[in-house]
Amino acid sequence: MTSLFERLNDNEIILLDGGVSTEIQKRGVAMDSDVWSGLANKSHPEVVLQVHEDYIRAGAQVITANTYSTARHVLESIDMGGEVRAINTEAVQLAKEARDNSAKDETWIAGSMSSMAPFNSPQEVAAGEKVAQNYQELAEIIAEAGVDLIITEMMRDTVNAKLVIEAALSTGLPVWIGYSAMMSDDGKSVQTWHWKNSLSSVDFEELVEAVSPLGGDAAGIMHSQIRDTPPALEILGRHWSGPKLAYAETGEIEKPDWNFKEICTPNEYAAEIEGWINNYGVQIIGGCCG
Repeated sequence: MTSLFERLNDNEIILLDGGVSTEIQKRGVAMDSDVWSGLANKSHPEVVLQVHEDYIRAGAQVITANTYSTARHVLESIDMGGEVRAINTEAVQLAKEARDNSAKDETWIAGSMSSMAPFNSPQEVAAGEKVAQNYQELAEIIAEAGVDLIITEMMRDTVNAKLVIEAALSTGLPVWIGYSAMMSDDGKSVQTWHWKNSLSSVDFEELVEAVSPLGGDAAGIMHSQIRDTPPALEILGRHWSGPKLAYAETGEIEKPDWNFKEICTPNEYAAEIEGWINNYGVQIIGGCCG
């Protein structure tokens, strides 16, 4: 089987899946007010499995295990920290089962890591003295469970981004880095993604400049609006020369659910992707929430 590295080195386009959590919600699973879709691995494994299978059937070469919101500090918010290994291992096993059921050998499984805080937390990103330890724990669990690579998703503050990426890199697996960005209210600068009415955003280029030296196997823009993706990719290109990824969101979060408004049609999204490929050299493309 040709490796992802070889395919990227040969300038191939790699097709990632779309949003996992929002697709689980679309299929009738209630989102938890703190852990979002993370509990579905335990409460509705058949739905999670079906989502992965459908993405493979649609042509995804890389599917993402449902581990975005299941670090220990998130699960502890609902007194389930002790189940961190079981829940994350199950998430990876469901992705592996979907791959086995598809009989497509060239399907890779990505484990997702984020800096998400519990949704009901007043903090936008995880905080606390044990956060670094929790990231390391999650990276080791999903690596041991059998993911082929790790995607660090929604990197939007320097402290957590470095901790998450370092934990992912320590596994020795390929690591794809996903930054999240948005235009400032005046439309004159690119900032890191933040909640509405939040003052926590920082200059996006400062984040990329600080984090890029850590390395990784690919980097790009994700969980960002379609209109904000090109300017963020332009900034990324000034600091990152490796393979690039892009998968945008449509709609917006209304905790804990996703509001599927402003939906982009498949043809419209395909046209946007074509621009990212041609103008910014993106090789890894997919979809995010929405």
